[in-house]
Order: sequence, then C-alpha cells, then structure tokens
Amino acid sequence: MILSHRFTGELADALQSHGVVMLPEMSREHVSEMLAFLRTCPRYACHVERDRQPYAGGDVACWSMDDVLAAPNFFEFALSWAGVAWDYLGCTPRMYSVNAFETFPADTRLNPDIQEFHTDKDDDKFLALFVYLTDVTTPEDGAHEYQMGTHAGLESRGLAQICGSAGTAFLSDGKGRHRGLRPQHGSRVIAWARWGISDPPASYLWDHMKPSSRAVLGDRYPTDPVLQDQIKLVVQ
Repeated sequence: MILSHRFTGELADALQSHGVVMLPEMSREHVSEMLAFLRTCPRYACHVERDRQPYAGGDVACWSMDDVLAAPNFFEFALSWAGVAWDYLGCTPRMYSVNAFETFPADTRLNPDIQEFHTDKDDDKFLALFVYLTDVTTPEDGAHEYQMGTHAGLESRGLAQICGSAGTAFLSDGKGRHRGLRPQHGSRVIAWARWGISDPPASYLWDHMKPSSRAVLGDRYPTDPVLQDQIKLVVQ
C-alpha cells in the first residue's frame, strides 16, 4: 500500500484533533491467515508477553512478539502506516512494540490495564495501530472505546466506540483515555504496533522487551537501511 503525503497528512491532522482515527481495513483473508498462524503458537499470561509465563487460564492471554512478527501480513500492514506516524510524531518514528492478545468473557474484576479507562505512558509522544482479528460488531464483543480530545489534556469531546468486522483498523494516541470492553460471549483478539520518539521508550524497558531476530521475518525483512533503523527495537 502506497500512501500519498496528502492522505497521511490528513490522517495526522485528524489524530491531532481527536486522538483516534479509522483506517482502511486489513483484508479479511489476511486477517484469517494471521489468526490461523497465531492459533498454532503458544500463548502467555497477561496482555503483553514479558517473562514468558505460559497462559494457564484467566481473562487475557497474548502471543510473543516473535510469533506476531512471523505471522503473515500484519507487519507489512503496520509498516504501511509509518508515514502517518512520521507526520503525527513530527520526527523519525521508532517502532518499539508489536503485539497481539486475546480477552475472554469472565465474571471476575475487570483488568484495570486494559478494561478500565486509563492512559498509557509509553513515551513522551507515541502512536498505536490496532487491528481487530475477530469480529467486534457490537459493544458486547469487546469494543474499543476512546474519549476524544483527552490526548491533548482536554475534557472528553465525545466517546468513540469502535465496532467492526475482523480487519477493522484504527490509529490512536495512547495518552488519551481509552479502554477495551470485556467481551460477553466469545473471545476478542486484537493486534497492535506502536511507534514512539525515544530510543528506547520507557515502556520498552518496563516490559522487558528486546528485538527479535530478523530470521523471524526471513525474506520479509526490509532491505532499506532507513527502515531497518526505524524498526531496530522490534527486529534486527
């Protein structure tokens, strides 16, 4: 996907105003291929894999960054939006996190890290791409909610509640107040890629992250040295 500067600029402007913006979808075929691959991989406890503690039940599980990178299609889709990240952040965007996690129906306390309204403190400025890998066509499927304008330290100018089929994609500034509703029926799977301005951002350290080997991408590893530098925190 090749984006014009005008289009990326319009998306960056919308992000500045609202803190969240919808994108063209990732194709259902590509989503199905990615999810089928992840279903063959081990899952880990928590919504971000930190210490490779195997998932043993509970309301949330995630995959390793190695496996999310190795999964078909998502990495390329994420890179296609790097121009928006560049325009929004105002400098070279540093991809620092690639992740996918699954949430389940439960009658326990909501997970405050993801299911109660919160703000992220990953970096001084950062941007996240999210893609639904399962259908989230109603709030009860686990819709993402975002209080528009709060990324700029303002009172909420309205609630964006994002519903859509598998492949629904959006960008958001994690400094705004947001949450993912707990699904009430089946599980919800969502993937993200994040860009920041630091090398590395604070969250990279507290999540105990390190780059994956370029071998996980094989011949999908980019040959452009500028792009290699932008992704070095996730794969090199």
